[in-house]
Amino acid sequence: MKKLLKITLSLIILFVIGYFIYTFYQKRAIVKGVVHIEAESVLKIGIHDIKKTLLVDLISSPGYYWNNAKFSQSKKDKDSVETDGKGIDFEPYSMVFYTMKNQQNTYFSTLKIDDSEAFEIYILDYLKKKNSSIENAQYKYAIDKKSKLVFAWTSNKLAIALSLDPSFEKCQPVFDDVLLNDKLIYDTNNSYLKRIISSDSHITYLNEDNEMTINFLDGKAIISGLWHTSTPYKFKSQIQYTAIPDASLLFYLDANFQNEENRKWVSTFLDGISFFEKNNLNSVSLTDQMNGVISLSIKDATMQSDTIITYEYDDNFEKVTTKSLQEKRAPVVVLSVGAHRGLNSYLIEQGALENNILKAIPYYTFYAQEDSLNSVFSTVKHNQTLESKTGSYFFNLDVDFENLQKDLEIPKGEKVSTLLESLRISARQESKDTIILKGKLLGKTPHINIISQLFFGLQEQDSIR
Repeated sequence: MKKLLKITLSLIILFVIGYFIYTFYQKRAIVKGVVHIEAESVLKIGIHDIKKTLLVDLISSPGYYWNNAKFSQSKKDKDSVETDGKGIDFEPYSMVFYTMKNQQNTYFSTLKIDDSEAFEIYILDYLKKKNSSIENAQYKYAIDKKSKLVFAWTSNKLAIALSLDPSFEKCQPVFDDVLLNDKLIYDTNNSYLKRIISSDSHITYLNEDNEMTINFLDGKAIISGLWHTSTPYKFKSQIQYTAIPDASLLFYLDANFQNEENRKWVSTFLDGISFFEKNNLNSVSLTDQMNGVISLSIKDATMQSDTIITYEYDDNFEKVTTKSLQEKRAPVVVLSVGAHRGLNSYLIEQGALENNILKAIPYYTFYAQEDSLNSVFSTVKHNQTLESKTGSYFFNLDVDFENLQKDLEIPKGEKVSTLLESLRISARQESKDTIILKGKLLGKTPHINIISQLFFGLQEQDSIR
């Protein structure tokens, strides 16, 4: 008996040592030759760490997984990527992405091709299903517009770009660097690689000296971040805002336009959004009327009259326009913008505001009001009861999913509202050059990992339908 125990204990020790050697090696090997030497930020998704967490959850709550496993036995998604025997590992120990300074809304990654012949067969079959073709430059490339992906590869390396606007021409400079010039980081003492290796979080985002992490736990996902600002006191340590009491959704931000750098950044950001261009709103003129404080709150519902236009023919067979009023349900939404009295005047001049109705948002009717401190736009015509609050967070988002679904009645939104309880993300100026970011997403079942809750919960509701 003692001999058996010794053998068992020895095997356990060897397994533990082997596992630590494996993780030590994989953490370092997987990040080499993946990130561009001029990367602006890096995002790591710890695939192995997430799987390990879910395995522990399965062991601690086997009944839940046994009862729900039947929902994962359905047919495979025809668009899913099969990775076995394809000459490349699409699910490595960790998946690492990076961004480049002059490539907006685009994430890049690099994967090693182990078997070029097998990969060529796989990628050809994959692209045929996507109605995409392989093109030739100094290397091969292809675009999957549906998945927003651009692929480029040689015999031993695959470069991937995930972009809102997938374009080879846009990504080509980075692909050339990666595939032709091997401008990738291999030194594990590099600042980015060093921090990625040391992070055990499920998701890690790094940007210069800044860091944000997400971890998926039983019943919740935890977000945390530490950001350093280039200028002292970039945001205020205490702010004031107005909102509907006990709102199902509350968002507020004090961008602190007393800091001119903040105002310029917001103007530049708004300048690239088509909504403002379509409504003839100049981002500089708009922000000049604002102080940076904005809040959005939703609670309950109201009825609004909508004008329905139809066309009929009179007795002379001439086409005439007929207008009728129709009642429709709308959520009670209040958008409060900290502004000078000139904001509404500017909106009127640009045609975005007419007869105290905000024309820029067509689906619901937003009525405009203003005082010396705020311009308020609400789906309720009469004055809405608002609370004036003071807080230490310059950014905050609070969501009660069940109540929000009742207010908005989003088609198929009940899926999420039955699985998730609440979300809160907030940020505050901790010291003169440090910002603390915190967040928590709560699920309905506290003892089951939130990834499993969402995965099985959404599959269950789809199978029932």
